[in-house]
Amino acid sequence: MTFAKKHISIRVPWHDTGWDGCVCANPRLNGSCLKLNRIGQERNDAAEEAVAGQSLADLPQEKWPCCVAERVAFMSPFDYTRIANHPYKRTSEESHGHFAPTALRHPAYSAPAVPFAWMLREDMEKFGETYGLDVQAEREPDLGFPTQWIQNRDNQKVLLDCFCNHLKPEQSLCFFYAKQVPFVEDAGARRILIGIGRVLHVSPCVEYEYTTKNLKGKLRSVLWERMVQHSIRPDFKDGFLLPYYAAMEMAVDDPDFDPASIAAFSPDDRLLEFSHASQLVTHDAAIASLLSCAESLRKARGVLSGPWDRCLTWIDHRVSELWKARGPCPGLGAALCAFGIDLGTFVARSAFGKVGENADPWPLVDQVLREPKKNLPSDLARGIGATIQAKWKRLPSERRALLNLISRFELSRDQATVIYVQEERKAANIDCSDQAILDNPYLLYRGKLGT
Repeated sequence: MTFAKKHISIRVPWHDTGWDGCVCANPRLNGSCLKLNRIGQERNDAAEEAVAGQSLADLPQEKWPCCVAERVAFMSPFDYTRIANHPYKRTSEESHGHFAPTALRHPAYSAPAVPFAWMLREDMEKFGETYGLDVQAEREPDLGFPTQWIQNRDNQKVLLDCFCNHLKPEQSLCFFYAKQVPFVEDAGARRILIGIGRVLHVSPCVEYEYTTKNLKGKLRSVLWERMVQHSIRPDFKDGFLLPYYAAMEMAVDDPDFDPASIAAFSPDDRLLEFSHASQLVTHDAAIASLLSCAESLRKARGVLSGPWDRCLTWIDHRVSELWKARGPCPGLGAALCAFGIDLGTFVARSAFGKVGENADPWPLVDQVLREPKKNLPSDLARGIGATIQAKWKRLPSERRALLNLISRFELSRDQATVIYVQEERKAANIDCSDQAILDNPYLLYRGKLGT
């Protein structure tokens, strides 16, 4: 199944030597990485100081800092293999006792993406409906204790594959961000952008090893990490890291210079796309993030040495590509879902494939909804029955205009439904008529549309 192209955000901890596959030079002084719960709970300052500055390639895994699992080495020029253990193995012998330590290879210049939000049991059905996935709640085992996480291998793999299939090698962008850095006192609801590159390759799922070959009736699971190889290199020819280290060094020599002045942030209204360790990023959020980085580099260009003109040119090319990929109706799939088409996202993809980039898809959508069998693959046409066709044919022009307006914005399925379905709009306390929204779409921004 083909999914719309998106981009990915990957959270990394702060590191004092460039995420280069070495232990921090001064581990005890790095308080920013403690913002991440796992590091805050597990970091051993004395142990890390004993190997400070050393390469992971020269250390046994038992001496690696805990931040390795939190993607601290995404700029490592060498590959390494980490042995992963299922977190439930030690505490839940009955359900997970047969899980064995499993090797996970980290290629050079890669980061393990872990989309935690996609692994929540409460959202499994929502993802299944949105993307037409074969996820089944009845597959999930009774572990004898409560858990919010999906455990079954088949459910996990379907969701992880769906997430990763939105990423198109050589086209999708990879946004690295941190929740806290030493020179920004309070980022608020924003994330600090660290660097941007292109996605080059995404690894397939890796299933856990087991201590037994007879797995009949036993739980099977996959590791959630999917290795994302990216294009950022030290020469910054195809992606870049922002010059935060140079800015901090300059502040030492010039107390009047504030490193925070060149900080780049994720968009204020796109927090969920830069949360949960790894998330999919829409074209609009990618454009806003690139423009934030461009502003940072323009400021740095006047005070810090580096290939910033080349990086700005790279950003300009990427923004141009994104505007073209975004097209005039990035929310068409969400609009069709709001209208009542369960697989509206795939209907939209089919329409875009026929009309081409930057073309108005609505004339073709009108034909699709009137005669789906003539204009859609059979599996999609079956989802547009006589009831939907009749509903479309008698739809008032004002309601059609509202769907067209919704399609012009990059919205989620839930957001589009709140705007279009009048009962949902009322429940969300958005006191606007269809015509009022058409006359002034800004009313939605002032309302409680949500994220």
